[in-house]
Amino acid sequence: MIRKLLNILLIVLLVITFTILGMFIFGGDVPNQLYPTPVYTSLLLNWAFALIIIAAIVALAFPIARLATRPAQALKTLIPIVLFAIIVLIAYFMADGTPMKIVGYSGTDNVPSHLIFTDTVLKTMYILFGLAVLSIFGSELYRKFR
Repeated sequence: MIRKLLNILLIVLLVITFTILGMFIFGGDVPNQLYPTPVYTSLLLNWAFALIIIAAIVALAFPIARLATRPAQALKTLIPIVLFAIIVLIAYFMADGTPMKIVGYSGTDNVPSHLIFTDTVLKTMYILFGLAVLSIFGSELYRKFR
């Protein structure tokens, strides 16, 4: 029953995503812009943000629910969350908040708080990507020499 509901939910999310993506690609451009700007850019970005929030909630809710149902396995559940928090902290301490010198830009986003947040997110993604590549190679080497 749950599997069937999850499959239906997946299909609905895919249909919505492909519909919004099609609107973004084929929906035309905003007139009188210096560069081509698709009409549905904000819709696509908001949908992507909503999917990220949903994924984050689900990724946190299931381990927490598992903590409540199986307290003996609490440590195994908390280890990935703690490791991710450590990676984010490492990225935060590596982040640079020095305002950039951007020719022709007079917006309000070139401030240390925004720059540190952006740099933290980018460095976290770089670290996680590097760890994913290392784990792929490591598992292959382990399998080869086992």
